[in-house]
Amino acid sequence: MKTNVFAYLLMGLIAMSCGSKKSELKDGPTTGTISLGVDESFQRIVEAEKVAFQEYYHYANIKLQFKPENEAIADLLNDKVRGVVVTRELTDAEREVFEREKIVYRSFKFAADGIALLVHPSNKDTLIGLDQLKALLAGKQKSWKSIGSSRSGDVELVVDKANSSNIKFLVDLFGLGNSGLAVSAAGSNKDVIEYVKSHPNALGIIGSNWISDGDNPTSLGFIRSVNVMSVAKESSLPKAEFYQPFGYNLALKKYPLRREVKLILKESHQGLGTGFVNYVTGDMGQLIVLKSGLIPLTRPITIRQYQISQ
Repeated sequence: MKTNVFAYLLMGLIAMSCGSKKSELKDGPTTGTISLGVDESFQRIVEAEKVAFQEYYHYANIKLQFKPENEAIADLLNDKVRGVVVTRELTDAEREVFEREKIVYRSFKFAADGIALLVHPSNKDTLIGLDQLKALLAGKQKSWKSIGSSRSGDVELVVDKANSSNIKFLVDLFGLGNSGLAVSAAGSNKDVIEYVKSHPNALGIIGSNWISDGDNPTSLGFIRSVNVMSVAKESSLPKAEFYQPFGYNLALKKYPLRREVKLILKESHQGLGTGFVNYVTGDMGQLIVLKSGLIPLTRPITIRQYQISQ
C-alpha cells in the first residue's frame, strides 16, 4: 500500500514539474504575443505579412518595432525582441551570444528587393553608374555635371537614417567608412520621398519596396511623384547596361543594388516566431512578397519576357 502511495506522489510531482515547464512557454506557433524588430525600410512588407498572419491565426499577436538595423539586432541580442527583419547576417561576435545561451542560430531569407535611387520629377537625367554613386557618397564628386548630367548645382544625397540598412548596404558595397559620408538623413523612407518631391537637386536613397507595389495606392502615389534612376555597374558607354529596381531585373539579379531580406530568430522552442517564419516563407507569405513587388526566395516564380511589336 505504501508503495502505491509513493508511486502516486512521484507521478504527481512529475506532472507538476512538466506542467510548470509548459506554463513557462507562453506562446506557440500560432498563439501568444511576441515582438519583432524591423528595419524601417521593410515596414510595408512586414506589416502586410503580420496582418495576413493574424487574420488567419486570431490568437497570435506580433508587435513590430521599427528602428535602424543595428539597433534592431542589439535588441535581439539583449532579449528585447524575439526576432529581427534585416539585410545582413550576424557577425561572429553577435553569434557568440547565441552559442553562449545555447540557442541555435536561425536565419531565413524570404525576399529580395533593391536600393532605389530617386530624383525630382523635373530631373530627366536618370542614369547613374556605381562608380559615380560611390564618388558622390565619398564626397569626391559633388555636382550633377561631375557625373555627366546636364543639370546644374550640387547633388543633395538624402537617406532615411544615418545607420539604416539602406546606407549600410552602400557603405559595405563600396568599402566606405561610416564617417564623412556626403549624405543627409530625412528620418524615414517616406520622408526621403517627400524631400525629393520638393527639392530639384535631391537624390534620394530608399528601399524599393516602398514604390514597388502596383496595387497599393500609396505606393503608386509615391512612384508617380518622383523619377526612379536606372543603375549600371559601369558608367562608361557602350559597356553600361542600366536597370531599375523592379521585378524582372531583381529576379534575374541584373539590378546592381539588389539585396536579400532575412528574418533572424532567437527562439529555443517552437514558438510564435517559428510560426511566423513558416508563414512568411510558405505559399501565402511568398504570395504577399510577390504582390508587394519584391522577389520571393523560398518559392519558384515564373519569369516571362514579352516582346512588344512595333
